[in-house]
Amino acid sequence: MKRFLGLLLIAQFFFRSGEVMAQELSAPSYWKNERGSELFIWSANNGAIQGTFTNHAQGFACQGIPYPASGAIGPTGLYFVVTFAQCNSFTRWVGKTNGSQMPASWMLFYVDKNGKPSKLKGADIFTRVW
Repeated sequence: MKRFLGLLLIAQFFFRSGEVMAQELSAPSYWKNERGSELFIWSANNGAIQGTFTNHAQGFACQGIPYPASGAIGPTGLYFVVTFAQCNSFTRWVGKTNGSQMPASWMLFYVDKNGKPSKLKGADIFTRVW
């Protein structure tokens, strides 16, 4: 019985940790990275996040168009994915909120000019605007 109660307390701790983490990425919220791209989170429910991402990064296509962004947040961090349909590519960001900042690594998957599937890696720091 004590073991069962201990497991329940541990489970509750992780559940509460997820709630705290989700509160750090509240909805609605507006984030901007150092390249000028914008992330608008309009829903953060039960660990799922939904919003839009608008690319403004120099040297990348599909700029100025809000694309759907979706992902998840949990006790250890968050991820979100954006499919840039007009560019036949998608990008996945993985990071953590740290107060008003969200450092995140990203991986862009695309088809190069020769028709070969390719990927590009990088990192962004999103800053909460509101």
